[in-house]
Amino acid sequence: MIIKILDPSKNATYLWLPVYFYDEPFQFQILSSIIELVFYISCFHLMTISLYVMLKVQIFHRNLYILYIPMFCVWYGLIAGKLITIAYRLKFVDLDYELGEHIAMWTDDQAKMLHVSSLRGLELLIFGGFVQWHYMYTVVYGILGVAAERAIASVLIENYETNTQLYIPIALTIITQFLAISTSLSVLFHKASVFLSHLPWIISCSLGALAYLFIKIVNENFQKQITNPRRKRLFTISQQFQVKENLRALRLGTRLVFVVFFYVAFVSFGMFALAFDLVSSAYCHFVENFLFLNPYPICFTAMLTIPHWRKHFQNACFTWRLVKSAWTKPKTSTTSVEISTTKKLEAETDLYFRQLNESWI
Repeated sequence: MIIKILDPSKNATYLWLPVYFYDEPFQFQILSSIIELVFYISCFHLMTISLYVMLKVQIFHRNLYILYIPMFCVWYGLIAGKLITIAYRLKFVDLDYELGEHIAMWTDDQAKMLHVSSLRGLELLIFGGFVQWHYMYTVVYGILGVAAERAIASVLIENYETNTQLYIPIALTIITQFLAISTSLSVLFHKASVFLSHLPWIISCSLGALAYLFIKIVNENFQKQITNPRRKRLFTISQQFQVKENLRALRLGTRLVFVVFFYVAFVSFGMFALAFDLVSSAYCHFVENFLFLNPYPICFTAMLTIPHWRKHFQNACFTWRLVKSAWTKPKTSTTSVEISTTKKLEAETDLYFRQLNESWI
């Protein structure tokens, strides 16, 4: 959605928001919003359970958690931004004009822009758009930050596990958040072109791929040395654990990369199809919600990849317990028979020993 602000001097200012509004009957908008809220609540449950399991069963280094957790937590802000959009869509926020249909991610067509003379009443919508941009770029830069942390851990293998200093994850978190916020503001206020807005994830993916190869080669080499009985280098227990941790993180990261690539490919195709009117505007609902519902494939992939996480996730997940209880055969009758049999044997045993005791008196 592009907002064009015309001041009295006829100078135009543009705002670029990643929000969508549809030209649909109001009843259908209510229905679609209810369906979206149901999926968001389910996704909220899944995300919360995943965070709980990751914090309860900590199988990675503390520094990795300091980088990972904020990336997951900003999803809650993303949903808050979406709820603001729904409030405007259902006209819970009163405006003096109609917002109209806005399904183009970016456009130069003046007819597809929202023309206003003031931002009065649009403050919440702008904030919601910023939150959504911030989430996207937090993930983009956050992945690069995680890759950098694992690369540093591979280089500083001598004492990284035993080092209690937090300056590395804190510095990486500050840098990634600074980049995410500054990039989000630049895109929001249209200080960056369409190409520049895509440049961060292109650079991050390229650097992340190089970091992935570096971490993989270095740690596989360490693993060969550890398993070699004739090795000349001595690896401490903490260093061996760190190598296994890096390889475990790579296995998890590889699966997540395929999931993210599928997501990016689907959304990119959807945006391309919408831009050239290859599909109807209703398809935009699916493209938009693919961003908000990304915890479904990501959390399931993460939770089911790590065996320790899988067990606790299945026990904590409400949906899993419902399915498990539905497919589990009731054992009430068998249990009652076993209990009655046990009590009968106990009574007979007590009677036997009482009779035996009395016979010796």
